[in-house]
Amino acid sequence: MNIDLGKWQQYLLLKQNPVTANSIPKTKKYSIENLLDLLSRFDNVYVKHDSSGQGRGVFKAYVEKNGKYCFSGFSISGKPIKQCVDRIKDFHRILRPYEKFGRLGKYIIQEGIQSVTRNGLPFGIRVHVQKHKGKWLVSGMIAKIGTRATIHSGILNFSRGAKVISIDELLSIHLKLEDIKKKKVIADLEKLSISAAKMMDLHSPDKEYGIDFGINPKGKPFLYEVNRNPGVAAFAEIENKVLLKRIMKIRRLEKKG
Repeated sequence: MNIDLGKWQQYLLLKQNPVTANSIPKTKKYSIENLLDLLSRFDNVYVKHDSSGQGRGVFKAYVEKNGKYCFSGFSISGKPIKQCVDRIKDFHRILRPYEKFGRLGKYIIQEGIQSVTRNGLPFGIRVHVQKHKGKWLVSGMIAKIGTRATIHSGILNFSRGAKVISIDELLSIHLKLEDIKKKKVIADLEKLSISAAKMMDLHSPDKEYGIDFGINPKGKPFLYEVNRNPGVAAFAEIENKVLLKRIMKIRRLEKKG
């Protein structure tokens, strides 16, 4: 039976694997106490609904120099919210409408990773992994880069203005990495992706996953989330659809058995 794992369950699962354990952001279940704790330890954090997608139910939170608590992001319905408040409880009220539905406890708080280009634009990486002949392999890797409008929240989504670029363009042009460093980053992404897929396959089995990453200023990848039933349309936008064709070919071969 296929079971979808929420963000919190994924975190607990990936913490058990020595390969992925050191490459996932610090994460806690949502509470005012945990939010204050992580805000005191990191420049910013992300509050995310446990099972939301496409940027919905995600807020970037941080503390201004004047002591105000600021947050920007999108409600569950996708409504943009940007606000600064004097008390952390005022942020809590933004989430409270969902409390009566029993959904408030399904938020998590995740350490914010400074995954930005040399020009300060937020970026993320999607790695597509597929099972072929019983073995997991990386069949595609792309990057999405934000616009000036996404700098404040750092929330990337193709429907909210993020642009698809090749992984080589990201690493070579936007991050200006030398070849040796580029190869190291790609190798790390592949190793983490395969390890994450194997762990997920034990508890939420599937034939392919889309895995989201950021890279900190030191070039270390951080695994944000593993997605089941990942979309592949973005792969059609780069490299003359070579990656998309590869993904679709593997799908066809797997169906044939």
